[in-house]
Parts: sequence; C-alpha cells; structure tokens
Amino acid sequence: MFDVTDSLIINNINMKDYITEATFGYYDTWGEDSGYTMSNVFVGTFKGTIPKFTVKYAKSLTNEQITYLTNNIFRKPFQTIRFKDADGTIKTIETHKGDLTLKYNGINKHDAFTHEYVGNTRIA
Repeated sequence: MFDVTDSLIINNINMKDYITEATFGYYDTWGEDSGYTMSNVFVGTFKGTIPKFTVKYAKSLTNEQITYLTNNIFRKPFQTIRFKDADGTIKTIETHKGDLTLKYNGINKHDAFTHEYVGNTRIA
C-alpha cells in the first residue's frame, strides 16, 4: 500500500521528516445532469476524481522547521505534490492549500497540526 516515508513530496520537500500521518482522499465529481431517475436508476456524467491530502505534522517539529515549512509550503497558495497513487504509479499534481491553525500551549511548545491540500484538476 502506501509508504508515506518516500511517497509524499510537497514543493520538492520530502515530508518524511515532518509528518506522522497522511490521509489520501479521492473524491468523485459528477456533472449537473447526475442523479437518480424516477425509476431509481443513477445517470449522469462522470467528471473525474479530485485528490485531497490531509497531512498531520508532528508535535516534535522545532520552531525553525515550522518557519521553513511556512515559508516554502503553508503560505504558498498552490503546491506541487508528487505522491505514490493507489494504482501504484507516481503522480505529480498541483494543489491549493487549506487553512492552517497552529496551537501553542507554552513557550516553544505546540500541538501536532493538520494541513489539507486539494487537487486543482482531476487525476487520470
């Protein structure tokens, strides 16, 4: 299946040293003509599958690492992500970022946090 240690690279940064978990989501999109008919038969135009990654960053990250990731990933509106897809191939996609919340609970102490990346186009 997935090996997160080598299969998730964001803006040319290998995530293996920064993350503890990654969720690979694949969300199907359908055209406005889609739905069930009166006879309960699904019809419609399949538009494609949009990937979405939810990445959990480690609680052990230093302030310097967070600054590095912020400057190179979190504050960039778009990212280039290379990953190993469920079909076994390596894919490169463009994504846009989600919101970021960092919770500090003491001087230089923070909780683990998540960040989402949503594909800009469908994957093949």
